[in-house]
Amino acid sequence: MQEISKALSRFLERSKELNCVYKVEELLHQQDLTTDRLFKKLLEIMPSGWQYSTVCEVRITYMGKVYSSDDFRETDWMQSADLVVDNNVVGSIEVAYTQLIKETGNSQFLPEEYKLLNHIAQQVSNWLLIQRVKKSLEIIEQKEKTGISEDEKTLEPATDEHWKWRFKIAEKIAAKMEAGKFGVRGFYLIGSSKNATAGPASDIDILVHYDGDPYHRDLLQYWFEGWSYCLAEMNFQKTGHMVREGLIDLHLITDEDIEKQTSYAVLLNSVNDRARPLKTS
Repeated sequence: MQEISKALSRFLERSKELNCVYKVEELLHQQDLTTDRLFKKLLEIMPSGWQYSTVCEVRITYMGKVYSSDDFRETDWMQSADLVVDNNVVGSIEVAYTQLIKETGNSQFLPEEYKLLNHIAQQVSNWLLIQRVKKSLEIIEQKEKTGISEDEKTLEPATDEHWKWRFKIAEKIAAKMEAGKFGVRGFYLIGSSKNATAGPASDIDILVHYDGDPYHRDLLQYWFEGWSYCLAEMNFQKTGHMVREGLIDLHLITDEDIEKQTSYAVLLNSVNDRARPLKTS
């Protein structure tokens, strides 16, 4: 009897996932579907495909614009998938459980739910690419009619080159930091490198929760300064843009800042632009 119950439970979960896929596919085939409507409808549809739908929230980021369900907040139970168009990361879809119900193998998410999210992200990415191609064809047709210069670009795909290497560098810096040695309690990425909008001259904004003494605070700042000037030179070699003050913009916060929610401490629990924690050694 127990085996039958388990089999029935698995069947019901798969039915929810398949129904969610069907609704997404149906949405993507609607005539005159706009990007804005697509993302808003996905916020409504997607939770129904997850195991714990009542505590499932969704956030979609696309070209710097954020769409999120009413109760979305970043938690310890999150999964994400990139939106990729023409080999460029143009955004992401994130799913969060807002409370712990049951973990299996150190995760609340089923393996099938990771596949479901990746499938939806792939289908949405394909739709976005098709819209971009359609727009390009419209521009080309308009050129032929109006005689616009051939030098005008038809497609201007956003590149993920600048934010992506900044994000990876920030992860490496965090991984190499001996947090205890410097009195660091938390290491976070904020700003354009986190939000996938960094350009060739953008800083890497790093937020550090610090509780050491003044001596170790100075050591910490010198440590980041070394990274900052080295990365500025690296960026100059890659892009030709020289950031003379260094590439890292370091923000230090204390327990008092967090308690009073002053300075950059508000980003630790922000709903729409929450600081992204990075793992230290």
